[in-house]
Amino acid sequence: MMRRYIAEFVGTFGIVFAPVALSATGRFPGSDSSLMAAAWVSGLAVLGMIYALGHLSAAHFNPAVTLGFAIARRFPWRYVVPYWIAEFAGGIVAAALCAALFGGGSGVHHPAPGPLLRAVVVEAVLTFFLMLVIIVVATDKRANGAVPGIAIGLTVVFDVLVGGPLTGGSMNPARTLGPGLFGGAGALSTYWVYVVGPALGAVIAALLYEAIRGGEHHAQGAPNDIADALESIQAQASSSEKNHT
Repeated sequence: MMRRYIAEFVGTFGIVFAPVALSATGRFPGSDSSLMAAAWVSGLAVLGMIYALGHLSAAHFNPAVTLGFAIARRFPWRYVVPYWIAEFAGGIVAAALCAALFGGGSGVHHPAPGPLLRAVVVEAVLTFFLMLVIIVVATDKRANGAVPGIAIGLTVVFDVLVGGPLTGGSMNPARTLGPGLFGGAGALSTYWVYVVGPALGAVIAALLYEAIRGGEHHAQGAPNDIADALESIQAQASSSEKNHT
């Protein structure tokens, strides 16, 4: 499992470093820190990390996604906390590097003025779309194996374009926590929005797809070889118990 945890750390580092560094370099000549640039940088970072590391860890790179997979029984609960640790650590290290290079305060998420409930709902809806795409392409045997990076990356692009002006379009508690730790006083005052919203959206999407998937024979784990390994261990344990009796 250690190589999977490392993959989750590196992947989350990549998807946090890219948009935060883009925000931080906005003051340099020739830079582009527009919403469109932020959306595409975020989506392309996710796309690249999925194709690079998805075969190792299933490319969760997001504590809300890991929660969704676990709720849907596509990822073992025993590995949820280690995955979360790797993901949050990757986001924090990425933000720390950006702060060391460019100074803190870049890439910090704050809801737009207005009721915080709206921000929670926006983050929940954005994460719902993201988790729905992820659980389909990652856990349904009918999905084309070449599709995940493109499908998920483009979903991130449109989510950031829609949610950017309202919440920053986080969809990921690790993405928001890292920069917030280096964003100065008050940077994490609304962090709970970026935990509750993505968690709700991911869980609802995961449960919905499990309800409409059309049968367990279409399903696999995320990553699938963890489920296969656990089934093999359980079968060996059962065989050993029978032999002893």
